[in-house]
Amino acid sequence: MTSRAVKSGRRASEAGWVLLLGVLLSGCVTTTVYQPLSSLQRPSIVDPQLANFEGMRLLVRCVPGDYLNASDTDLLCRKVGSLFRNQGARVETDVSRSGRPSRSFQDGTPPDLVVDLTSRLLHKESSGVLWALTVISLTIVPAVTEYSVAQDVTIRDASGFVLASDSLKARFIEYFGAGVWGVNWVLDAVVRPPEEEITGEAASRDFSRDFYAQLSQLAFNARVRADVLRSFEPRPQGGGDPRQTGTVP
Repeated sequence: MTSRAVKSGRRASEAGWVLLLGVLLSGCVTTTVYQPLSSLQRPSIVDPQLANFEGMRLLVRCVPGDYLNASDTDLLCRKVGSLFRNQGARVETDVSRSGRPSRSFQDGTPPDLVVDLTSRLLHKESSGVLWALTVISLTIVPAVTEYSVAQDVTIRDASGFVLASDSLKARFIEYFGAGVWGVNWVLDAVVRPPEEEITGEAASRDFSRDFYAQLSQLAFNARVRADVLRSFEPRPQGGGDPRQTGTVP
């Protein structure tokens, strides 16, 4: 074997190691498993594709916590705003950095519903020994990181009266390893139906589906409760129009 061939073999080997390291650092061999907990397991009867909040004014207020930073909280707030806009509501969002978000729309009118969202990290666990074995075995032995999160939801009327509240909790298990990822990738491609896939964005997709369904259900329950409470209020004597709530009086 000539020296040129030896050098070419070494370069190919080095390129392979660089490629492997790049794949590992990019997170391409991470498999995330999502497990719904608590309220996320409840069935939801509200269809987020329908105009459930037609004509209503909603203020979505998001407060950064120990799980989501300010930029991630802003993204969550915008996605939740889009969720309710698609259901016919007029929505404004407010990401609070001071912990004291506003209660009114920019034009000064009070909202029909105020949706407060706060994210919390409940638990996170990872073994340093297992990570060392993962590195030594070139990810054949997978590292495992487990964490649980909660999305606290409180829905009020314009006066601050609580109409609905819940804590939507989920558990995520991340497996970092080429072996685990490869096996699941093959199973996803050959055996599992699309709704049961694990690799790729499956965990994020499934969590978003459950979270948005439960959030829509909570907001709809709050709307119904507000309508029931409003029905006990005395009617105005001067013939003025009642406040628009998206419902037919």
